[in-house]
Amino acid sequence: MAEQVQLLVNNVRYKKRDGSLYMMSERIAWCPEGKDQFELTAHYSDIKCQKVSPEGKAKVQLQIILLNGNSYAFHFAHDTQASAKSERDSVKNLLASMLPRFRKRIDKELEEKNKLLQTDPELFQTYKDLVVSGVITPQEFWNSHAAKLPTSDSPAAQNVGVSAAFLSDVRPQADGCNGLRYNLTADTIQSIFTTYPAVKKKYLEKVPDKLSEKEFWTMFFQSHYFHRDRVNHGTKDLFSDCVKKDDQDIVSLLNSGVKDIFSDLNYLYEEDSAKDEGYGASVDPGTSAKGKPSNTQIMHKNIIKRFNHQNAMILTSRNKAIDKQSQRNGEAAGDGEPPTKRTKLKEATTYDDLEENNDKIELELKLQNSDRYSHGPTLVNQIHQELSSRNVREGMNIVLTQCRNYRPKLALALSSDDAAAALTELSPDGAVGNSEQASTNIVQRLLSPEQQSELKTLYLSASELLRHFWLCFPANTPLLQEKVSRMRKSIEDFHHTRVLPFKEQLRRCVVHANVTEHLEDMFTVAYKKFHSWQSKKLRK
Repeated sequence: MAEQVQLLVNNVRYKKRDGSLYMMSERIAWCPEGKDQFELTAHYSDIKCQKVSPEGKAKVQLQIILLNGNSYAFHFAHDTQASAKSERDSVKNLLASMLPRFRKRIDKELEEKNKLLQTDPELFQTYKDLVVSGVITPQEFWNSHAAKLPTSDSPAAQNVGVSAAFLSDVRPQADGCNGLRYNLTADTIQSIFTTYPAVKKKYLEKVPDKLSEKEFWTMFFQSHYFHRDRVNHGTKDLFSDCVKKDDQDIVSLLNSGVKDIFSDLNYLYEEDSAKDEGYGASVDPGTSAKGKPSNTQIMHKNIIKRFNHQNAMILTSRNKAIDKQSQRNGEAAGDGEPPTKRTKLKEATTYDDLEENNDKIELELKLQNSDRYSHGPTLVNQIHQELSSRNVREGMNIVLTQCRNYRPKLALALSSDDAAAALTELSPDGAVGNSEQASTNIVQRLLSPEQQSELKTLYLSASELLRHFWLCFPANTPLLQEKVSRMRKSIEDFHHTRVLPFKEQLRRCVVHANVTEHLEDMFTVAYKKFHSWQSKKLRK
Protein backbone atom coordinates (compact mmCIF):
# COMPACT_ATOMS: atom_id res chain seq x y z
CA MET A 1 0.00 0.00 0.00
CA ALA A 2 1.50 3.33 -1.10
CA GLU A 3 1.96 6.04 1.49
CA GLN A 4 0.35 9.41 1.05
CA VAL A 5 2.86 12.20 0.40
CA GLN A 6 1.78 15.29 2.32
CA LEU A 7 4.63 17.55 1.20
CA LEU A 8 7.35 17.29 -1.46
CA VAL A 9 10.27 19.75 -1.51
CA ASN A 10 12.89 19.69 -4.26
CA ASN A 11 16.43 21.13 -4.20
CA VAL A 12 17.18 19.79 -0.72
CA ARG A 13 20.79 18.76 -0.11
CA TYR A 14 21.99 16.13 2.31
CA LYS A 15 25.76 15.70 2.73
CA LYS A 16 26.34 18.02 -0.26
CA ARG A 17 24.20 15.89 -2.58
CA ASP A 18 21.05 17.18 -4.30
CA GLY A 19 17.76 15.42 -3.78
CA SER A 20 14.14 15.74 -2.69
CA LEU A 21 12.58 15.70 0.76
CA TYR A 22 9.33 13.77 1.24
CA MET A 23 6.93 14.36 4.15
CA MET A 24 4.59 11.36 4.37
CA SER A 25 1.88 10.27 6.78
CA GLU A 26 4.21 8.40 9.16
CA ARG A 27 7.79 9.29 8.20
CA ILE A 28 10.12 11.77 6.57
CA ALA A 29 12.42 10.57 3.78
CA TRP A 30 15.12 11.93 1.46
CA CYS A 31 15.72 10.59 -2.03
CA PRO A 32 18.89 11.44 -4.04
CA GLU A 33 18.46 13.05 -7.41
CA GLY A 34 18.22 10.52 -10.25
CA LYS A 35 17.25 7.56 -8.01
CA ASP A 36 13.90 5.98 -7.19
CA GLN A 37 14.70 4.68 -3.69
CA PHE A 38 14.94 6.52 -0.40
CA GLU A 39 18.43 6.70 1.00
CA LEU A 40 17.39 8.22 4.31
CA THR A 41 14.16 7.70 6.22
CA ALA A 42 13.03 8.46 9.76
CA HIS A 43 9.68 7.76 11.37
CA TYR A 44 8.02 10.59 13.24
CA SER A 45 7.84 8.40 16.34
CA ASP A 46 11.68 8.18 16.36
CA ILE A 47 12.28 11.95 16.10
CA LYS A 48 13.06 13.76 19.33
CA CYS A 49 13.04 17.36 18.10
CA GLN A 50 13.97 19.63 15.20
CA LYS A 51 16.22 22.68 14.91
CA VAL A 52 16.52 25.40 12.28
CA SER A 53 19.43 27.58 11.30
CA PRO A 54 19.46 31.06 12.93
CA GLU A 55 18.44 34.17 11.07
CA GLY A 56 21.16 35.77 9.00
CA LYS A 57 23.03 32.55 8.27
CA ALA A 58 24.00 32.00 4.65
CA LYS A 59 22.66 28.43 4.53
CA VAL A 60 18.99 27.75 5.23
CA GLN A 61 19.05 24.43 7.09
CA LEU A 62 16.79 22.17 9.14
CA GLN A 63 18.12 19.50 11.47
CA ILE A 64 16.17 16.59 12.97
CA ILE A 65 17.47 14.81 16.07
CA LEU A 66 16.42 11.21 16.72
CA LEU A 67 15.82 9.53 20.05
CA ASN A 68 18.94 7.37 19.63
CA GLY A 69 21.17 10.48 19.32
CA ASN A 70 21.62 10.48 15.54
CA SER A 71 20.89 13.66 13.62
CA TYR A 72 20.33 14.63 10.00
CA ALA A 73 20.82 18.14 8.56
CA PHE A 74 19.09 19.23 5.35
CA HIS A 75 20.18 22.23 3.29
CA PHE A 76 17.48 24.01 1.28
CA ALA A 77 19.43 25.10 -1.81
CA HIS A 78 16.86 27.19 -3.68
CA ASP A 79 17.50 30.06 -6.08
CA THR A 80 16.70 32.76 -3.55
CA GLN A 81 17.01 32.76 0.22
CA ALA A 82 13.39 33.86 0.61
CA SER A 83 12.07 30.83 -1.27
CA ALA A 84 14.44 28.58 0.69
CA LYS A 85 13.12 29.96 3.99
CA SER A 86 9.55 29.55 2.80
CA GLU A 87 10.08 25.88 1.94
CA ARG A 88 12.01 25.29 5.17
CA ASP A 89 9.22 26.85 7.23
CA SER A 90 6.58 24.71 5.51
CA VAL A 91 8.55 21.57 6.41
CA LYS A 92 9.11 22.84 9.95
CA ASN A 93 5.43 23.62 10.53
CA LEU A 94 4.24 20.30 9.17
CA LEU A 95 6.82 18.43 11.23
CA ALA A 96 5.85 20.42 14.32
CA SER A 97 2.23 19.35 13.87
CA MET A 98 3.11 15.68 13.29
CA LEU A 99 5.57 15.09 16.15
CA PRO A 100 3.13 15.67 19.07
CA ARG A 101 0.59 13.39 17.42
CA PHE A 102 2.98 10.44 17.20
CA ARG A 103 4.55 11.19 20.57
CA LYS A 104 1.09 11.08 22.12
CA ARG A 105 0.38 7.77 20.36
CA ILE A 106 3.57 6.20 21.76
CA ASP A 107 2.83 7.49 25.26
CA LYS A 108 -0.69 6.09 25.04
CA GLU A 109 0.57 2.65 23.96
CA LEU A 110 3.10 2.54 26.80
CA GLU A 111 0.43 3.64 29.26
CA GLU A 112 -1.94 0.88 28.08
CA LYS A 113 0.79 -1.76 28.34
CA ASN A 114 1.83 -0.63 31.83
CA LYS A 115 -1.80 -0.61 32.95
CA LEU A 116 -2.30 -4.14 31.63
CA LEU A 117 0.81 -5.41 33.41
CA GLN A 118 -0.31 -3.77 36.67
CA THR A 119 -3.79 -5.28 36.52
CA ASP A 120 -2.60 -8.78 35.52
CA PRO A 121 0.05 -10.10 37.95
CA GLU A 122 0.42 -13.39 36.05
CA LEU A 123 1.14 -11.59 32.78
CA PHE A 124 3.59 -9.31 34.59
CA GLN A 125 5.45 -12.32 36.00
CA THR A 126 5.60 -13.88 32.55
CA TYR A 127 6.93 -10.58 31.18
CA LYS A 128 9.70 -10.53 33.78
CA ASP A 129 10.60 -14.18 33.16
CA LEU A 130 10.81 -13.91 29.39
CA VAL A 131 11.34 -10.30 28.31
CA VAL A 132 13.41 -8.90 31.17
CA SER A 133 15.66 -11.96 31.09
CA GLY A 134 16.14 -11.52 27.33
CA VAL A 135 14.54 -14.80 26.23
CA ILE A 136 12.18 -13.05 23.80
CA THR A 137 11.93 -9.46 22.59
CA PRO A 138 9.21 -7.07 23.85
CA GLN A 139 7.75 -6.86 20.35
CA GLU A 140 7.32 -10.65 20.17
CA PHE A 141 5.72 -10.68 23.62
CA TRP A 142 3.17 -7.96 22.83
CA ASN A 143 2.40 -9.42 19.41
CA SER A 144 1.14 -12.57 21.10
CA HIS A 145 -0.88 -10.55 23.65
CA ALA A 146 -2.19 -7.89 21.27
CA ALA A 147 -5.77 -9.09 21.84
CA LYS A 148 -5.58 -7.99 25.49
CA LEU A 149 -4.73 -4.39 24.56
CA PRO A 150 -7.56 -1.98 23.73
CA THR A 151 -7.92 -1.31 20.02
CA SER A 152 -9.40 1.49 18.01
CA ASP A 153 -12.54 -0.61 17.46
CA SER A 154 -13.18 -0.83 21.19
CA PRO A 155 -15.53 1.77 22.64
CA ALA A 156 -13.59 4.94 23.43
CA ALA A 157 -13.39 6.10 26.99
CA GLN A 158 -15.33 9.19 27.96
CA ASN A 159 -13.31 12.37 27.71
CA VAL A 160 -12.62 13.91 31.08
CA GLY A 161 -13.56 17.56 31.31
CA VAL A 162 -11.31 20.34 32.48
CA SER A 163 -11.84 21.68 35.96
CA ALA A 164 -12.77 25.35 36.09
CA ALA A 165 -10.21 25.92 38.85
CA PHE A 166 -7.32 23.97 37.40
CA LEU A 167 -5.07 27.06 37.13
CA SER A 168 -5.79 28.05 40.71
CA ASP A 169 -4.51 24.63 41.78
CA VAL A 170 -1.12 25.47 40.22
CA ARG A 171 0.18 27.32 43.23
CA PRO A 172 3.60 28.96 42.87
CA GLN A 173 6.28 28.29 45.44
CA ALA A 174 9.01 30.70 46.48
CA ASP A 175 12.44 29.60 45.32
CA GLY A 176 14.31 31.65 47.94
CA CYS A 177 15.69 34.16 45.40
CA ASN A 178 12.76 36.57 45.12
CA GLY A 179 11.22 34.33 42.46
CA LEU A 180 8.37 31.92 42.04
CA ARG A 181 8.46 28.32 40.85
CA TYR A 182 5.52 26.54 39.17
CA ASN A 183 5.31 22.73 39.16
CA LEU A 184 3.47 21.72 36.00
CA THR A 185 2.25 18.18 35.39
CA ALA A 186 1.30 16.62 32.06
CA ASP A 187 -2.40 16.83 33.01
CA THR A 188 -2.11 20.54 33.79
CA ILE A 189 -0.38 21.27 30.48
CA GLN A 190 -3.05 19.30 28.61
CA SER A 191 -5.76 21.25 30.44
CA ILE A 192 -4.12 24.54 29.41
CA PHE A 193 -3.98 23.39 25.77
CA THR A 194 -7.63 22.30 25.88
CA THR A 195 -8.84 25.54 27.45
CA TYR A 196 -6.61 27.89 25.43
CA PRO A 197 -6.06 26.58 21.86
CA ALA A 198 -4.10 29.73 21.03
CA VAL A 199 -1.51 28.79 23.66
CA LYS A 200 -1.17 25.32 22.13
CA LYS A 201 -0.58 26.89 18.72
CA LYS A 202 2.10 29.15 20.20
CA TYR A 203 3.71 26.15 21.87
CA LEU A 204 3.96 24.26 18.57
CA GLU A 205 5.43 27.33 16.86
CA LYS A 206 8.05 28.22 19.47
CA VAL A 207 9.06 24.98 21.26
CA PRO A 208 11.72 23.66 20.88
CA ASP A 209 12.97 25.66 17.89
CA LYS A 210 13.09 29.13 19.44
CA LEU A 211 12.31 28.58 23.12
CA SER A 212 12.79 25.83 25.62
CA GLU A 213 9.80 24.50 27.54
CA LYS A 214 10.95 26.23 30.70
CA GLU A 215 11.25 29.61 28.94
CA PHE A 216 7.87 29.18 27.26
CA TRP A 217 5.94 28.45 30.45
CA THR A 218 7.79 31.21 32.30
CA MET A 219 6.64 33.70 29.68
CA PHE A 220 3.11 32.30 29.83
CA PHE A 221 2.71 32.82 33.57
CA GLN A 222 4.22 36.30 33.24
CA SER A 223 2.02 37.26 30.29
CA HIS A 224 -1.04 39.49 30.27
CA TYR A 225 -2.92 36.62 28.60
CA PHE A 226 -2.68 34.69 31.85
CA HIS A 227 -3.51 37.79 33.92
CA ARG A 228 -6.38 38.98 31.74
CA ASP A 229 -8.12 40.79 34.58
CA ARG A 230 -5.58 43.57 34.04
CA VAL A 231 -6.88 46.53 32.10
CA ASN A 232 -3.76 47.49 30.14
CA HIS A 233 -2.20 44.97 27.75
CA GLY A 234 1.40 45.06 26.72
CA THR A 235 2.33 45.16 23.06
CA LYS A 236 5.60 43.23 23.40
CA ASP A 237 3.96 40.27 25.09
CA LEU A 238 4.41 36.90 23.31
CA PHE A 239 0.76 36.09 23.91
CA SER A 240 -0.66 39.51 23.04
CA ASP A 241 -2.12 38.23 19.76
CA CYS A 242 -3.88 35.36 21.56
CA VAL A 243 -6.48 37.78 22.90
CA LYS A 244 -7.09 39.01 19.36
CA LYS A 245 -7.43 35.43 18.18
CA ASP A 246 -10.09 34.78 20.86
CA ASP A 247 -11.99 37.89 19.73
CA GLN A 248 -11.83 36.69 16.13
CA ASP A 249 -13.25 33.30 17.18
CA ILE A 250 -16.17 35.00 18.90
CA VAL A 251 -16.84 37.21 15.84
CA SER A 252 -16.76 34.21 13.50
CA LEU A 253 -19.20 32.33 15.74
CA LEU A 254 -21.53 35.32 15.80
CA ASN A 255 -21.39 35.62 12.03
CA SER A 256 -22.11 31.92 11.54
CA GLY A 257 -25.26 32.21 13.66
CA VAL A 258 -27.06 29.59 15.71
CA LYS A 259 -28.03 26.50 13.73
CA ASP A 260 -30.53 25.23 16.30
CA ILE A 261 -33.57 27.50 16.14
CA PHE A 262 -34.70 26.34 19.57
CA SER A 263 -31.58 27.92 21.09
CA ASP A 264 -31.53 31.14 19.03
CA LEU A 265 -33.07 34.17 20.75
CA ASN A 266 -33.30 36.05 17.46
CA TYR A 267 -36.17 33.77 16.42
CA LEU A 268 -38.43 35.17 19.14
CA TYR A 269 -41.45 36.87 17.67
CA GLU A 270 -42.00 39.31 20.52
CA GLU A 271 -40.52 42.74 20.15
CA ASP A 272 -38.63 42.83 23.41
CA SER A 273 -35.16 43.82 24.48
CA ALA A 274 -33.76 40.28 24.20
CA LYS A 275 -32.26 41.18 20.83
CA ASP A 276 -30.45 44.21 22.16
CA GLU A 277 -26.87 44.28 23.34
CA GLY A 278 -26.61 43.12 26.91
CA TYR A 279 -29.79 40.96 26.78
CA GLY A 280 -32.00 43.81 28.09
CA ALA A 281 -29.55 45.04 30.71
CA SER A 282 -27.60 47.53 28.58
CA VAL A 283 -27.00 51.06 29.78
CA ASP A 284 -28.88 53.92 28.20
CA PRO A 285 -26.96 55.18 25.15
CA GLY A 286 -27.15 58.76 26.32
CA THR A 287 -25.68 57.86 29.66
CA SER A 288 -22.84 55.73 28.25
CA ALA A 289 -21.71 58.54 25.98
CA LYS A 290 -21.08 61.00 28.80
CA GLY A 291 -17.90 59.39 29.92
CA LYS A 292 -15.57 56.48 29.36
CA PRO A 293 -16.31 53.23 31.20
CA SER A 294 -14.43 52.72 34.41
CA ASN A 295 -11.71 50.14 34.93
CA THR A 296 -14.11 47.99 36.95
CA GLN A 297 -16.62 47.95 34.10
CA ILE A 298 -13.90 46.98 31.60
CA MET A 299 -12.74 44.24 33.94
CA HIS A 300 -16.28 42.87 34.28
CA LYS A 301 -16.78 43.04 30.53
CA ASN A 302 -13.58 41.07 29.93
CA ILE A 303 -14.63 38.41 32.44
CA ILE A 304 -18.02 38.00 30.73
CA LYS A 305 -16.26 37.84 27.35
CA ARG A 306 -13.98 35.08 28.65
CA PHE A 307 -16.95 33.10 29.96
CA ASN A 308 -18.73 33.44 26.61
CA HIS A 309 -15.62 32.36 24.71
CA GLN A 310 -15.10 29.32 26.93
CA ASN A 311 -18.74 28.27 26.59
CA ALA A 312 -18.55 28.71 22.81
CA MET A 313 -15.45 26.51 22.64
CA ILE A 314 -17.17 23.82 24.72
CA LEU A 315 -20.24 23.82 22.47
CA THR A 316 -18.08 23.80 19.33
CA SER A 317 -16.07 20.79 20.51
CA ARG A 318 -19.29 18.99 21.46
CA ASN A 319 -20.83 19.61 18.05
CA LYS A 320 -17.67 18.34 16.35
CA ALA A 321 -17.82 15.16 18.44
CA ILE A 322 -21.49 14.65 17.53
CA ASP A 323 -20.74 15.17 13.82
CA LYS A 324 -17.91 12.63 13.94
CA GLN A 325 -20.14 10.11 15.68
CA SER A 326 -22.88 10.65 13.09
CA GLN A 327 -20.45 10.14 10.23
CA ARG A 328 -19.11 7.01 11.93
CA ASN A 329 -22.64 5.63 12.22
CA GLY A 330 -23.32 6.34 8.55
CA GLU A 331 -25.83 9.15 9.14
CA ALA A 332 -26.13 11.91 6.59
CA ALA A 333 -24.81 15.30 7.50
CA GLY A 334 -27.92 17.00 6.07
CA ASP A 335 -28.07 20.76 6.12
CA GLY A 336 -25.76 21.12 9.12
CA GLU A 337 -28.54 21.31 11.69
CA PRO A 338 -28.12 19.41 14.95
CA PRO A 339 -29.48 15.84 14.89
CA THR A 340 -31.66 16.62 17.93
CA LYS A 341 -33.77 19.11 15.94
CA ARG A 342 -35.80 16.39 14.25
CA THR A 343 -36.48 14.73 17.60
CA LYS A 344 -37.60 18.03 19.17
CA LEU A 345 -39.90 18.79 16.26
CA LYS A 346 -41.44 15.33 16.49
CA GLU A 347 -42.04 15.73 20.21
CA ALA A 348 -43.64 19.15 19.67
CA THR A 349 -45.99 18.01 16.87
CA THR A 350 -46.89 14.49 18.00
CA TYR A 351 -49.54 13.67 20.61
CA ASP A 352 -49.75 10.23 22.11
CA ASP A 353 -53.53 10.37 22.72
CA LEU A 354 -54.17 11.02 19.01
CA GLU A 355 -52.07 8.10 17.84
CA GLU A 356 -53.60 4.73 17.03
CA ASN A 357 -53.50 2.25 19.85
CA ASN A 358 -51.47 -0.62 18.48
CA ASP A 359 -51.06 -3.25 21.17
CA LYS A 360 -49.99 -5.94 18.75
CA ILE A 361 -46.61 -7.30 19.69
CA GLU A 362 -44.49 -8.12 16.68
CA LEU A 363 -41.66 -10.58 17.09
CA GLU A 364 -38.65 -10.40 14.85
CA LEU A 365 -37.80 -13.61 13.03
CA LYS A 366 -34.10 -14.42 13.23
CA LEU A 367 -32.95 -17.02 10.73
CA GLN A 368 -29.58 -18.70 11.01
CA ASN A 369 -30.12 -20.86 7.95
CA SER A 370 -32.52 -19.38 5.41
CA ASP A 371 -32.45 -22.53 3.22
CA ARG A 372 -34.03 -24.65 5.92
CA TYR A 373 -36.72 -22.01 6.41
CA SER A 374 -37.48 -21.90 2.68
CA HIS A 375 -37.35 -25.64 1.90
CA GLY A 376 -37.95 -27.27 5.29
CA PRO A 377 -35.88 -30.01 7.02
CA THR A 378 -34.42 -32.61 4.70
CA LEU A 379 -32.90 -36.03 5.20
CA VAL A 380 -29.14 -36.21 5.12
CA ASN A 381 -28.73 -39.28 2.95
CA GLN A 382 -32.09 -39.36 1.18
CA ILE A 383 -32.90 -35.88 -0.04
CA HIS A 384 -36.40 -35.42 -1.49
CA GLN A 385 -37.04 -39.23 -1.27
CA GLU A 386 -40.34 -40.45 0.21
CA LEU A 387 -40.91 -43.94 1.67
CA SER A 388 -43.80 -45.96 0.27
CA SER A 389 -46.17 -47.99 2.46
CA ARG A 390 -44.47 -51.20 1.29
CA ASN A 391 -41.05 -49.97 2.45
CA VAL A 392 -42.51 -49.03 5.83
CA ARG A 393 -44.00 -52.52 6.33
CA GLU A 394 -40.73 -54.22 5.36
CA GLY A 395 -38.77 -52.07 7.82
CA MET A 396 -41.17 -52.85 10.67
CA ASN A 397 -40.90 -56.59 9.95
CA ILE A 398 -37.09 -56.41 10.07
CA VAL A 399 -37.13 -54.64 13.45
CA LEU A 400 -39.64 -57.16 14.90
CA THR A 401 -37.55 -60.10 13.69
CA GLN A 402 -34.38 -58.73 15.26
CA CYS A 403 -36.16 -58.15 18.57
CA ARG A 404 -37.59 -61.72 18.67
CA ASN A 405 -34.19 -63.30 17.86
CA TYR A 406 -32.21 -61.17 20.41
CA ARG A 407 -30.28 -63.31 22.92
CA PRO A 408 -28.33 -61.51 25.72
CA LYS A 409 -24.70 -62.56 26.29
CA LEU A 410 -24.59 -62.60 30.08
CA ALA A 411 -21.10 -64.11 30.21
CA LEU A 412 -19.65 -60.87 28.82
CA ALA A 413 -21.60 -58.62 31.20
CA LEU A 414 -20.13 -57.01 34.34
CA SER A 415 -20.88 -58.32 37.77
CA SER A 416 -23.15 -56.28 40.03
CA ASP A 417 -20.22 -55.03 42.15
CA ASP A 418 -18.18 -53.96 39.11
CA ALA A 419 -21.19 -52.24 37.56
CA ALA A 420 -21.89 -50.32 40.79
CA ALA A 421 -18.24 -49.25 41.01
CA ALA A 422 -18.26 -48.09 37.37
CA LEU A 423 -21.43 -46.06 37.90
CA THR A 424 -19.90 -44.45 40.98
CA GLU A 425 -16.76 -43.40 39.07
CA LEU A 426 -18.76 -42.09 36.12
CA SER A 427 -21.10 -40.03 38.28
CA PRO A 428 -20.49 -36.23 38.52
CA ASP A 429 -18.94 -36.65 41.96
CA GLY A 430 -16.84 -39.67 40.97
CA ALA A 431 -13.17 -39.95 40.14
CA VAL A 432 -13.61 -39.88 36.36
CA GLY A 433 -16.43 -37.31 36.30
CA ASN A 434 -14.42 -34.95 38.48
CA SER A 435 -10.89 -35.74 37.33
CA GLU A 436 -9.87 -32.11 36.99
CA GLN A 437 -10.94 -31.31 40.54
CA ALA A 438 -9.30 -34.49 41.77
CA SER A 439 -5.96 -33.58 40.15
CA THR A 440 -6.25 -30.06 41.59
CA ASN A 441 -6.86 -31.49 45.04
CA ILE A 442 -3.80 -33.71 44.68
CA VAL A 443 -1.61 -30.73 43.78
CA GLN A 444 -3.02 -28.70 46.68
CA ARG A 445 -2.43 -31.56 49.05
CA LEU A 446 1.14 -32.27 47.94
CA LEU A 447 2.50 -28.74 47.36
CA SER A 448 2.69 -25.70 49.59
CA PRO A 449 1.08 -22.40 48.42
CA GLU A 450 4.51 -21.05 47.41
CA GLN A 451 5.25 -24.19 45.39
CA GLN A 452 1.82 -24.01 43.73
CA SER A 453 2.46 -20.40 42.73
CA GLU A 454 5.88 -21.32 41.32
CA LEU A 455 4.39 -24.21 39.34
CA LYS A 456 1.72 -21.90 37.91
CA THR A 457 4.38 -19.37 36.90
CA LEU A 458 6.37 -22.11 35.18
CA TYR A 459 3.31 -23.18 33.20
CA LEU A 460 2.56 -19.61 32.09
CA SER A 461 6.13 -18.94 30.95
CA ALA A 462 6.45 -22.34 29.27
CA SER A 463 3.15 -21.85 27.44
CA GLU A 464 4.34 -18.46 26.16
CA LEU A 465 7.61 -19.94 24.89
CA LEU A 466 5.91 -22.92 23.26
CA ARG A 467 3.34 -20.63 21.61
CA HIS A 468 6.13 -18.64 19.95
CA PHE A 469 7.86 -21.90 18.96
CA TRP A 470 4.83 -23.46 17.26
CA LEU A 471 3.88 -20.21 15.53
CA CYS A 472 7.15 -20.41 13.57
CA PHE A 473 5.89 -23.37 11.52
CA PRO A 474 5.94 -23.63 8.61
CA ALA A 475 9.37 -21.99 8.77
CA ASN A 476 9.52 -20.98 5.11
CA THR A 477 11.36 -17.65 5.53
CA PRO A 478 14.84 -16.89 6.86
CA LEU A 479 13.33 -14.81 9.66
CA LEU A 480 11.14 -17.70 10.87
CA GLN A 481 14.03 -20.14 10.56
CA GLU A 482 16.20 -17.92 12.74
CA LYS A 483 13.37 -17.51 15.25
CA VAL A 484 12.59 -21.23 15.52
CA SER A 485 16.27 -21.97 16.29
CA ARG A 486 16.29 -19.20 18.89
CA MET A 487 13.04 -20.41 20.46
CA ARG A 488 14.35 -23.97 20.66
CA LYS A 489 17.44 -22.76 22.52
CA SER A 490 15.27 -20.60 24.80
CA ILE A 491 13.04 -23.59 25.63
CA GLU A 492 16.07 -25.72 26.41
CA ASP A 493 17.55 -23.00 28.63
CA PHE A 494 14.21 -22.58 30.42
CA HIS A 495 14.00 -26.33 30.92
CA HIS A 496 17.46 -26.54 32.51
CA THR A 497 17.43 -23.28 34.49
CA ARG A 498 13.83 -23.20 35.76
CA VAL A 499 12.04 -26.55 35.51
CA LEU A 500 14.82 -28.92 36.57
CA PRO A 501 15.80 -26.82 39.66
CA PHE A 502 12.13 -26.72 40.69
CA LYS A 503 11.93 -30.50 40.26
CA GLU A 504 15.04 -30.93 42.39
CA GLN A 505 13.56 -28.63 45.03
CA LEU A 506 10.44 -30.80 45.22
CA ARG A 507 12.60 -33.92 45.57
CA ARG A 508 14.41 -32.36 48.54
CA CYS A 509 11.03 -31.52 50.06
CA VAL A 510 10.07 -35.23 49.82
CA VAL A 511 7.37 -34.69 47.16
CA HIS A 512 7.23 -38.03 45.40
CA ALA A 513 4.69 -37.10 42.72
CA ASN A 514 6.16 -35.90 39.41
CA VAL A 515 4.11 -32.70 38.97
CA THR A 516 6.39 -31.45 36.16
CA GLU A 517 5.83 -34.51 33.96
CA HIS A 518 3.34 -32.70 31.72
CA LEU A 519 5.72 -29.76 31.26
CA GLU A 520 8.57 -32.04 30.28
CA ASP A 521 6.33 -33.93 27.86
CA MET A 522 5.51 -30.65 26.08
CA PHE A 523 9.21 -29.84 25.87
CA THR A 524 9.95 -33.31 24.47
CA VAL A 525 7.36 -32.90 21.72
CA ALA A 526 8.91 -29.52 20.82
CA TYR A 527 12.41 -31.07 20.70
CA LYS A 528 11.18 -33.83 18.40
CA LYS A 529 9.51 -31.34 16.11
CA PHE A 530 12.69 -29.25 15.89
CA HIS A 531 14.90 -32.27 15.13
CA SER A 532 12.44 -33.47 12.48
CA TRP A 533 12.37 -30.03 10.85
CA GLN A 534 16.16 -29.74 11.01
CA SER A 535 16.72 -33.15 9.44
CA LYS A 536 14.30 -32.34 6.59
CA LYS A 537 16.09 -29.04 6.05
CA LEU A 538 19.49 -30.76 5.84
CA ARG A 539 18.22 -33.34 3.33
CA LYS A 540 17.10 -30.62 0.92
